[in-house]
Amino acid sequence: MYPLTHIYFARKVMGFLDDALLLGSIFPDMVILCGIPWEASHRLGLVLWPHFKEAAPPLVHFTQGIITHGIEPRGLDYYSDEQYDSYEKGYCFEKARPLIEQVVEALQIPPENGWWKAHNFIEMGIELHIYDRFPELPEKLYQAFHQQSLIDSLVLSLSPLLVERSRPLRHCFSAFKQYIAEEEMDATLLALRYERQINHRHNIESIDIAHCRDLIVKGQKLIETELEDFFEDVKMKMKPVFEQLQ
Repeated sequence: MYPLTHIYFARKVMGFLDDALLLGSIFPDMVILCGIPWEASHRLGLVLWPHFKEAAPPLVHFTQGIITHGIEPRGLDYYSDEQYDSYEKGYCFEKARPLIEQVVEALQIPPENGWWKAHNFIEMGIELHIYDRFPELPEKLYQAFHQQSLIDSLVLSLSPLLVERSRPLRHCFSAFKQYIAEEEMDATLLALRYERQINHRHNIESIDIAHCRDLIVKGQKLIETELEDFFEDVKMKMKPVFEQLQ
């Protein structure tokens, strides 16, 4: 999932949103920039909770945000990517099935990679849907990344557990901040960002931006009538997780 989606979901689960919860809700993706693999970064909730469950609210809220995001304990990314109910994979993969052939064409990728990449268009459609309904969330994201005293405190507390020095972890915050665009979000902006991602990860020089833009809009339409039901269901599935962590 994309940042606004994780921020929105963390607020839905926890019933509040402060800067620490917000930063925690996107941290599993952020810390990948420091070299922690996706599989490990999305299990950090269980690693950090024993250390911070009785700490000051910023650390507790930050760790709660991580838990809402990850795959172990089972958070939003588990149900969106890995497995949801009786689906073959997660919710976003299942919703992406109608887009696979068009995504292969738009990205000029091998067909065997089509389903994997198509699920990103559902994620972008969800991100756009969240933005359209809650346009205040980007400003909250910008504000959180300007809370330097909070970030300094998080780096100081997290570094001994995640990396040997604070500098690499501090780099995660500063590097991720650069990806936050201040422009108004639309499908074209998301398609242009996705082109940069595809270029970086797969050395594909360019993609069909217009086609990708249309596919993002299609992705939004595929989820818009049932997305809240999905979020509510995952929220209920997570309730025992937080009860067990008390």
